[in-house]
Amino acid sequence: MANPYLPNWEYIPDGEPRVFGDRVYIYGSHDKAGSDRFCDYKLKVWSADCKNLNHWTCHGDIFHTRPDEDHGSDVDWTDHELYAPDVVYKDGKYYLYAYIVDQKGCVAVSDKPEGPFTLLSKYHVGPDENEILKEGIFIDPGVLVDDDGRVYIYCGFNHSFLAELDGNTMVDVLPSSFVDRFLPEEEPTAFFEACSPRKVNGLYYMI
Repeated sequence: MANPYLPNWEYIPDGEPRVFGDRVYIYGSHDKAGSDRFCDYKLKVWSADCKNLNHWTCHGDIFHTRPDEDHGSDVDWTDHELYAPDVVYKDGKYYLYAYIVDQKGCVAVSDKPEGPFTLLSKYHVGPDENEILKEGIFIDPGVLVDDDGRVYIYCGFNHSFLAELDGNTMVDVLPSSFVDRFLPEEEPTAFFEACSPRKVNGLYYMI
């Protein structure tokens, strides 16, 4: 497999690989060439056949916080940058979890892993948890759909945080499910950002 695997003109930092069917999809932030700022106002996705990772297909833009020449904005409450998304599959739908700078972020849905994704909602948080979930706490979400259908979101910046989502709505944060600082903060394993949960052969891994 060539390295880099994407064309030199493409910039997808915070890459999150997900295998759906016989293809691997790369979701991530999108950097603009020549920019002096982190990340863009849109997300893109590339994919390749799992048996041929030398040939990648660009599926174009999948979500926007600002309009461009081809797309309108997919949100109506902010136009800030998009960071480090994740996508999971549940009950026939693909769910995009996106962090928006200085916002709690949002969830979008599609019938296809390559999108495009349509806004579903912001996260729904009960009044008792508003103080816990301050702006920005959903930075760089990683989502795990467990074998029993329960759904967990992991996130954070400089300290880790997790909560359980309602598996029926995929946006409602279940009360009393919050766990703050579930990963060590001390060196040499101090958590920084970008949780990536996986379950393999009955064991849970946090990358």
